[in-house]
Amino acid sequence: MLNDIKIELQNIADTIKAITNVDVTIMDRNLKRIAATGILKNNIGKFVPKNSAFHKSLTTGEQYFITDPPNHNICLDCYNKENCEEKAELCIPIKDGNNIIGVLGMCIFDDETKNNFINKHEDYKNFESRLSSLISTRINEKKLGFLIEYRSSELMTLINSLKEGIIILNNNKQILSMNYYIKEKANLYNIKEHTNIKEILPEKILDRLFSKNFHGEIGTFEVNQFKFILNSSPIMVKNEKKGVVLVFSDFHKMQESILKANKSSNIVTFDDIIGESEALLNAKRQAIQIAEEDISVLLLGESGTGKEVFARAIHFASSRKNEVFMPINSGAIPENLIESELFGYEKGAFTGANTSGKMGKFELAKDGTVFLDEIGDLPMHMQVKLLRVLEEKEIIRVGGNETIKVNPRIISATHKNLYKMVTEDKFREDLFYRLNVVPINIPPLRERSYDIIILARYFLKKYNKIYGKDILGFTNECEKSLLRYSFPGNIRELRNLIEYSINFEKGKYITTDTLNQKLNSPINIGKDLTLAEMTKLYEKNILKNYINKYGDDIDAKKNIAKKLGISIATLYRKLE
Repeated sequence: MLNDIKIELQNIADTIKAITNVDVTIMDRNLKRIAATGILKNNIGKFVPKNSAFHKSLTTGEQYFITDPPNHNICLDCYNKENCEEKAELCIPIKDGNNIIGVLGMCIFDDETKNNFINKHEDYKNFESRLSSLISTRINEKKLGFLIEYRSSELMTLINSLKEGIIILNNNKQILSMNYYIKEKANLYNIKEHTNIKEILPEKILDRLFSKNFHGEIGTFEVNQFKFILNSSPIMVKNEKKGVVLVFSDFHKMQESILKANKSSNIVTFDDIIGESEALLNAKRQAIQIAEEDISVLLLGESGTGKEVFARAIHFASSRKNEVFMPINSGAIPENLIESELFGYEKGAFTGANTSGKMGKFELAKDGTVFLDEIGDLPMHMQVKLLRVLEEKEIIRVGGNETIKVNPRIISATHKNLYKMVTEDKFREDLFYRLNVVPINIPPLRERSYDIIILARYFLKKYNKIYGKDILGFTNECEKSLLRYSFPGNIRELRNLIEYSINFEKGKYITTDTLNQKLNSPINIGKDLTLAEMTKLYEKNILKNYINKYGDDIDAKKNIAKKLGISIATLYRKLE
């Protein structure tokens, strides 16, 4: 039955692919593939493996949503399990009355599309179920003319159910149809059929929009105060372009997704910066004073001192608090990918690039705040490009030639001495002065020892709640040990130490013995240090543990030196 309308089914598959950017495939009751898109198109006319998810959907009449083939239970005895390249799939049977006559599938082959597919899988299931019903209806239609007319009406109903704007154009750039979403969001109720798209979109993008078989992201635009990300896909019939499908994604919803993905929606205030030492309070006063001023800030401090907490607090105290906070760790991104991560890339910009291109973090941040952590690790060639972006307030995607306006506030941070790096020609002087408008020094924990117990009690309360514990506090000796320890990993190390202790303490109060189980571990040495520095810190911690055990007076230190086989002078030197 399905084979009789395979041309129509292929047109439906191509249209759905253009709208959703997900590959579609349709099998008949013999598991023969009769329509497909993308890489699956080469398999039209071939049979789907036995015991596959499609086979089981055909046999049972059940829908299957699979996020991890071939490890899913449904796929365990599939004949093609070892060669499966799919990242996710959705299988829905096509029925004619009580008879199952085929299977409709959506197949994902990359992780980025998979994540979007998982987030919207209920929409896709509803979409595909209705499409399956549509195909079933086609089987019962006797006249092709009525079939096409009915198909158009049903397809429009499906398009209207989507939570993205859809406009379909012919090759003359005329609007053939629009869904309700774009009409409502962009207030296009007065736009009539066959209106030229230049009445809605900037004319400068139309040549690109209608270039041969262009598929991918066009850019970010506004129509009647509706800000959107525009994607375009050609409608191909027998290798001939018949029109274009435009997909309008809500820019603000995209930003919200980025916020959640990066956990950037966690609001941080200056009250969340814990401590009462004068050095910390001075840093807070500076940050509060400039939070609402739209100027660049450079946060200086060792790893683990809370630079990102300061950056978030500044952001959420500023006029940009309702925009995106975009953290970027300059040292964590591979050098060959950092430009595309920051500024995005166009379709086919490099091997392995997403087929539709990708927005960069600056473009996603738009009018929010970009937090450039570990800016001292940024490669020299990227420093030049970053400076241009800061000066011109525009970016060019990798592989592209169009400028995109961006206007984020810049907060940067480093544990390195940037001024020294400038004198050694390891960091650009012009970029340094562009970032270093307001420098704020965040003190290491060893210079704010008064805050150690305050922070320890704060983390104790926090992790008691998280782990359902009832630890009442610290013994006096334990607090003394905390005050003696140098904390090379700063607040991050203290936080981890308290979290560890809460889980391993057997009594009601955390003891020195529990602390030492963690402090004596060699993996507790701070990062970003040379071997000589780590060795010195490790020796120092061993000596402090002995002092915690035997005492801090001169006789105790002589006893410790004797036990360790060193002179008292060496002991004092290593404790410095």
